[in-house]
Amino acid sequence: MSGSEAEHEYWGKLARTFHYDALYVVGSDVYQEVEGWLQKQFRDTDTVLELGCGTGFFSEMIADRVKHLTATDLAPEMIEQAKNNLSQFSNVELKIEDGYATSFEDDGFDALLLVNLLHIVERPIAVLKESHRVLSSDGRIVIVDVTGHGMSLLKKMKLVIRYLRKFGKPPSNNRSFSQDELAAMINEAGFTVEEIELIGNDTKAVCLTGKKDVSYT
Repeated sequence: MSGSEAEHEYWGKLARTFHYDALYVVGSDVYQEVEGWLQKQFRDTDTVLELGCGTGFFSEMIADRVKHLTATDLAPEMIEQAKNNLSQFSNVELKIEDGYATSFEDDGFDALLLVNLLHIVERPIAVLKESHRVLSSDGRIVIVDVTGHGMSLLKKMKLVIRYLRKFGKPPSNNRSFSQDELAAMINEAGFTVEEIELIGNDTKAVCLTGKKDVSYT
């Protein structure tokens, strides 16, 4: 079994209740802030690719704000849940894709969305480099990643307990990125950071937008 298959098998088993379990772990307040932030990042002319869409929770936040959204995940169970959650959107296409190596052609998308993906994959730089490949020359990357940085020790402990209660022991490659760490990865993968901020009260999320650097090889 490849690394990507092992990662998505873990999450696929959690698909049926993932939406509600994630809300319990992270909290609805930070996701309300994320929704407000996300809806400012896209244009109605955008053709968007989302990697690691899960059950389509964040896809739904932007679907009616873009021209077309291709939402992908490697776990078939997640895609099945997403189909139910996104059935009302005629401009959304759902596909099973490996975020490390997708089937899409070079330069095919105006924008790319990654929400809570980079901190759970084994090779985040590889995912970012694949994102760079499929984006157009002036393409934008939009990232949201929940983080323990900026949280008090007590709040972090409570977050971990909620996670263990719903998801059990996390994969060994799970981590938590600071703003500086996420920005460094983006730069390494060939993007220029345009905006980065830490949002949330109890639970925090790093929100970042970047632009494809066409000189990167």
